[in-house]
Amino acid sequence: MFRLTSDQTSTARPRCRWSNALGKTAKQVVEIGELHSRMATLSDRESEVLDLVTTGMTNRGIGSALGITERTAREHIARIMLKLGAGSRVEVAVMATRRDLLPRAEAADRHEPG
Repeated sequence: MFRLTSDQTSTARPRCRWSNALGKTAKQVVEIGELHSRMATLSDRESEVLDLVTTGMTNRGIGSALGITERTAREHIARIMLKLGAGSRVEVAVMATRRDLLPRAEAADRHEPG
């Protein structure tokens, strides 16, 4: 629970528990177009690995699922982090989830009830 003094209520925002997980680089990716352009730089294999990372799978699990070694999975994740400008595996998962959710939310906003 957050407690703010009366002078803080107008200016302070409570920090969400996920704010640290997002990291500075993920916060900088504000535009959905920017996020999609970063995702477009991933190879097909990196996209497969990214999808498995978002499920919470370990490097060993990713390797087993894709028929590659744990080290190769780790290398793919390192390249994904580099291409996306992410500082952690969690940040990569947040960015991928955001990529999947934002277009749907934008489409829902544009749809007017009939």
